Amino acid sequence: MDSVWFKSDLAEEIMKNNEIFEKTHNIVTDIVTGRLEITNMVENMAGVLTNKEAEHREQGMNFFTKILKEIPRDYLTEMQIKFISKFYIDRLKDNHRVIPAVLEGYLYIVNMNNYNIQSSGEYFIALFREVACQSQVRQDRYNIYLTILKLLEKDPNYMKTLGPDFVYGVISAIDGERDPRNLLFLFNFLPKFLSHVPLGHLVEEMFEVISCYYPIDFHPSPNDPAAVSRNDLANALCPCLCATPEFAEHCLVLLIEKLDSNLRVAKIDSLVLLAASCKVFKAESYGPFLKTLWSSIHRDITHKTDEELKMAAHEALSALTSKLATTANTDQNFENFIKGILISLQTSIAESTTVIQFVQATKILLTVANASKNSCEIIIKSMIPAVLAYYEFKTSSKLQIASLDFLGDLYEMAKHWAVLNEIEQQASEIPQLCLTAVSETSKEYQIGGFKTLIRVIDVLKVDLVVPFVEVLIYNIQNCQDDELLSVSVECVHAIARKYPELIMSLVVKGKCDINNLTQDKTAFQKRLNLLSSLASIDDFTKIIIEEMLKVIQTDNDAIKIVTALNNSISNTSLYSDDKIAQIESDHGLIESILKWIFKEIEATSLESLDNGFTLISITMCSLKIEKQLNILNRHTKSILEKCRSNELYFQVIECLYRSIHQSVYIVHFEEIMYLALKLSLNSDKEVVRLKACCLIAHFLNKAENGQKLEVMYETLKNYLSSIIEGDENLCPRLLHLYGWIAKALIMRGSDLFQFWLNKILISISNPESSRKGSEAIYIIMTEFPDYLNSKNHCRVSLLYKQRMFHTFSKLSEKLDPINADTKEAYCLSWAYVLEKTPKSVLNNEVNKVAPLVVDALEFDNKDLLLVMVDVLIYFVQAKNVSIAQSLQSILPRLINLTTYVKSMDVRIKSLQCLYEIANSYPTRLLIPFKQDILIDLTPSLDDKKRLVRNMAVKARTRWFLVGSPGENKEN
Repeated sequence: MDSVWFKSDLAEEIMKNNEIFEKTHNIVTDIVTGRLEITNMVENMAGVLTNKEAEHREQGMNFFTKILKEIPRDYLTEMQIKFISKFYIDRLKDNHRVIPAVLEGYLYIVNMNNYNIQSSGEYFIALFREVACQSQVRQDRYNIYLTILKLLEKDPNYMKTLGPDFVYGVISAIDGERDPRNLLFLFNFLPKFLSHVPLGHLVEEMFEVISCYYPIDFHPSPNDPAAVSRNDLANALCPCLCATPEFAEHCLVLLIEKLDSNLRVAKIDSLVLLAASCKVFKAESYGPFLKTLWSSIHRDITHKTDEELKMAAHEALSALTSKLATTANTDQNFENFIKGILISLQTSIAESTTVIQFVQATKILLTVANASKNSCEIIIKSMIPAVLAYYEFKTSSKLQIASLDFLGDLYEMAKHWAVLNEIEQQASEIPQLCLTAVSETSKEYQIGGFKTLIRVIDVLKVDLVVPFVEVLIYNIQNCQDDELLSVSVECVHAIARKYPELIMSLVVKGKCDINNLTQDKTAFQKRLNLLSSLASIDDFTKIIIEEMLKVIQTDNDAIKIVTALNNSISNTSLYSDDKIAQIESDHGLIESILKWIFKEIEATSLESLDNGFTLISITMCSLKIEKQLNILNRHTKSILEKCRSNELYFQVIECLYRSIHQSVYIVHFEEIMYLALKLSLNSDKEVVRLKACCLIAHFLNKAENGQKLEVMYETLKNYLSSIIEGDENLCPRLLHLYGWIAKALIMRGSDLFQFWLNKILISISNPESSRKGSEAIYIIMTEFPDYLNSKNHCRVSLLYKQRMFHTFSKLSEKLDPINADTKEAYCLSWAYVLEKTPKSVLNNEVNKVAPLVVDALEFDNKDLLLVMVDVLIYFVQAKNVSIAQSLQSILPRLINLTTYVKSMDVRIKSLQCLYEIANSYPTRLLIPFKQDILIDLTPSLDDKKRLVRNMAVKARTRWFLVGSPGENKEN
């Protein structure tokens, strides 16, 4: 028996039985399989589609639209679609109840693969004549906008041919739209529409319809789960207002008007719009408005406190300058604009009485100079002579030093835009001014002069080298200030790169000749630091390194040379890995340092040899695998023999093996591992025990998965199991070792670390070992510059700290109840974990962490308090409910910490937390505590530290505002 949709009874069924709507999928199946022609189905629906009652016609159109929604897009032929399209267009004249289904249905029609774009002209004529868009509900308006977009994407060229009537229809459709979601869609759609469809004589009308929303003044409902924000709308509206060059005049008039507004958001939006418009409008469009634009930008760019407004003004000025520069060779407006800015800002600079005023004016000039090559050349040609003259006016010393820094900025800008040839004459005068500055006795003048010289070193003339070197060498020999000494060494380094022959004769073979250094003990170490720095330059490497290594073997002051070499070679900005490897290859650096260590190790203090050990480690780190193996094979056996008689020699083993590559392996590894285990627990020297633990950690971390790791791990466990029942005095040393083992294993991503972490946690629950257990946790969580890092070729799992947090949290739940004797150490362990764990990770463990944080506020431990108050601040800022429920316990403890004598940082953090509580939680929760807090915060206002007083004022003021009429907070 045939279904009802094969019969004329279908119309009656649609009117009387809503269940037919659930069978549309079956109807579509029959259509697609060819059992039912869609035209026959429409004929069967005639009774409902042409019914006298609008309610029934609405039902019929809803049914038809549902069929179109479910039918495959590629099924209907062009003729069928044309027939249906004609029918739907005719329905636009129907009762308003029918219109929603028609609008939705036509949207499905235009999505059909075989839809003929020619039909859309007739559709739009009927749509704009018969349907008042803004009288429809939100979804129907959206369907109209979406239909226009779909057809524009389908054939933009045809849409252009629809002419001004179509454009007017679109303008009328969107005029008056108020729904934020529809507006966001329109603002994203309109730039595409405006870029394809000519507006003709309707430019002004279209702009007025769009600009009525500018600036966006909208605040979403707090109850809307997917609210559109003001920023979303503002960011989408901006490209609409400057979507086509035809909008230029209207847009510029509008934004100038809004720039003069007192509304901050209007100013920022207008500056953003100005910057965006420069990507679309022609340079000539800005000509009539340039003076007004500069006046408005200048006012906002010099605002005293609003950094966001100033940044927007800088970006707008940069974009405008860049746009005008495109016509620099054909239009006088560009040059007039730049010169107007120059005159204005030169006056500001001349009238500056503070560095802040000076820097503010120079930043604007740098923004203009950085916008284009043409503006850069004009600004720099004018400003370098002006600043040189400004310096000579003998203004305040701070302003003169600031002017030196500005000259460096100008030079670097010229270098960036490749206009050095054009400003060569002006730039060549800067080093002479630097010489004038460094000739002053003031440290500030000298630092300013040297820093600027380093930046403009390319224009330093040879006749100025000697006077600069005289001052520099005098500083290096006599200066007691670390900053000036560092800058002086850096400056010699810069000069040496430009004039290596001169520095070689004046410094290396002159005033700082190594052969004379040992006779002249004055400032010996400082000059050695200079020479070791210069050794990083290829022209100086051979002579300086050779002479230094010669002195190391023969002179009593060798330790100072080792120190200087270590300080310089550790500086990665001076020495690359390739450079260090080259020095080792050419001069045998490790061999020389080892000879010196062997000679001094039993006669010199261990601290004195540290630089030598570090230097060997850094050098090994820079070598390729083959080079490392050669050195290890050459020296390991003999050093191990020395270790048997004197454990101090283990430090040599440690510095050689610390930085080896992961694939390096020699036959002595097991012997070294056993020796390290023995010394880590039994050595009387703390430094030897530490280095033994670290080397064990490095071996475990780097060992290749498989047999090598298994052998090493078994050696470790077997040795420790043999001594575990021994002397209880070993407990602190064992825990220290456990910390390094766990750290090595978790950093390589191995699950084995949990075994050792569990041992540490058990020790924390024991009053006799709890403090040492917390120190082991500190070892796991802390990053050490010389151990277990990628620089030493160690494995570093990206999320190991997060993993440590989750594992520590899980294992700590299995501990016996923590008693009063171990509570502080337990909280301190948590503090070490929390301090290094990304704050976002804590969100899932708030209920566990929050009580610990609150309890920890009672302990007299600076390290513990700093971490826990910081975590508390994070929870407060996140408006955590559990913290809100504990305010009665938290607030008195924080008040006590505001007068914590042992740490200013704790006092500041506790005051900050009080401020955040007042700023974050509902007023109704805070009112009961307000008066007590205001009284209790009074002593902090008289704290002896200024930073504490500042934070106390901020916190007390915020609490004073709690519940006041002007408080800008919900609840």
